[in-house]
Amino acid sequence: MPRRAACWTGCLLAGLLALDAVAGCASGVATPGPSRSSGTAPPAPPTASSLGDPRVLARQAYLDMWQAFVTASKTADYQSPELARYAAGGALSLLTHSLYTNYKQGIVTRGGPSFSPSVMIPAASGVIRQADVTDCANPSTWVNYTKSGKLVSGPMSGKRPT
Repeated sequence: MPRRAACWTGCLLAGLLALDAVAGCASGVATPGPSRSSGTAPPAPPTASSLGDPRVLARQAYLDMWQAFVTASKTADYQSPELARYAAGGALSLLTHSLYTNYKQGIVTRGGPSFSPSVMIPAASGVIRQADVTDCANPSTWVNYTKSGKLVSGPMSGKRPT
């Protein structure tokens, strides 16, 4: 599958990464478990108010995932550790598979798409479990080249729903 097709399909899964960011998983900070000697209750999971605005956090996680992907695409680095900081599960698999396909075909990219995501947090009581990220990305400045610099395909035109 060409990288761009996988890329835009992968965006649909990008909402998964927002959950990790809102819950604090993407930061790499572990939530401490209960102390066995203290006998106190475990700490409550983070709430939206303790982490900051969940919409802002989800939007930033989405943009950070894309930045990691665009950076990895410049060299077709399918093993980039940055991808796993912002995507997991099916989203991470789709992104790495897309980069691996480009690696095998000798395709790298120049430029990058622009984004204008919006985030919706479904009504929840207390802990945020989901963030829905929608976007109308513009790939017109993101172009495929061979590693030797030959244009593979022209820029895609028009905005794409993601």
